[in-house]
Amino acid sequence: MRNLRKLSYVACAVFFFTSCEETYNDKLFWPGEISQEYGSYIKPYTLDLTYSGEKLVGKTVSFKTEDSETGTLTLNDVIPGEKETPISHIQLYENEEKGYYTFSGTNITMGGATVKYEGIITPQNMQLSLNVTMAYANSIANAYVFSAYSHTIDGENITRNSGASYVNITAKAGGESLQSVILPIQQMATNILDVIFPYVLKDITFEKNGMVTANYTTSPVDLNEIIEVANSGKTDAEFKSLINKRTYESSPKGLAYWNQTGYKAFVVQLNIPAIVSLIAQNNGKQIDSQLITGISEALLKSDPTRLKLALSTINMILNNEIITYILQLDDDTFATLLAWMKNGIPMGINQTKEHTYIYFNKETLMPFISIIGSLLETDFTEVAALFDKMEIGIDLTTKK
Repeated sequence: MRNLRKLSYVACAVFFFTSCEETYNDKLFWPGEISQEYGSYIKPYTLDLTYSGEKLVGKTVSFKTEDSETGTLTLNDVIPGEKETPISHIQLYENEEKGYYTFSGTNITMGGATVKYEGIITPQNMQLSLNVTMAYANSIANAYVFSAYSHTIDGENITRNSGASYVNITAKAGGESLQSVILPIQQMATNILDVIFPYVLKDITFEKNGMVTANYTTSPVDLNEIIEVANSGKTDAEFKSLINKRTYESSPKGLAYWNQTGYKAFVVQLNIPAIVSLIAQNNGKQIDSQLITGISEALLKSDPTRLKLALSTINMILNNEIITYILQLDDDTFATLLAWMKNGIPMGINQTKEHTYIYFNKETLMPFISIIGSLLETDFTEVAALFDKMEIGIDLTTKK
């Protein structure tokens, strides 16, 4: 009887382990093999990611499954303005002949974007194609130009009617005495930005999928010339003639993305690895892919020291003035810029029937104020603290 009982225990144990083995053996891959992070910065690359047809590098996605039948895909900083975008209840379809699972579907993100996805997954890599429609596409997606450079001249008085810039600075309650400071600042900023924006850009397009493209200048940009033009009091016709002499070129897709993340809240996310690669290409330089990988990884891990090191090494090749300037920033300001590079640049947006204003607000402008103050050896932060509103950006109208 005792031997019979032992045999029954053994039989149960064998049945238990055999049934478990059969459960996994009937799957192409065990859950643990494909439950992992896939990245386009990891060596070797484990993620081949396209966003509305454009290859997107320096990103990661995570996949988790309990049974190799359904799973959850999490996009990490892929949708502009969304740190994580989880997509659950994904059905896996086995393709035993080719040795991978496929999946596809449509998901509405927490931010309201519609994401159509299609992918292939193995333990070694994932191919993922995303087609995205932003939540506010119907109201924002369009081709825009800057508001016309227009003034009314009455004798010696010149009144600005419209221009490329949007500048709105107001004092806090009780700060009426600051008007004598605010008005010159507002006028100076308006005059310079009305010139510099059309000097640099001809138009801007916000696409429904979140991509930002523009026609940017290939003519030299001389800041001294811009200031001279801003202070010269040129007529509208003279300024238009000046701008018409400049040359412009269409930007590649995939360098920048937009999203409206809430009421009057807007974000622009830059694809830093792609931008650095384009700068190198335009300068006829070759950049080691490992350096671009280093930038991607530093951004993902929010590592300022490593990012500065990677940018410094790259700038030894490019000798780019903007990168040189960024590398000279103090640690706090650089950390703020790093957060913007990773998560997107926080901005404001306001729309009327005829105009779309996209601007930096006071909080976002503070790092720039600190930079300007350090250059001029003047502390502007105390003055800025007295301002109620400080909004500086662009004034756009729909391209006809």
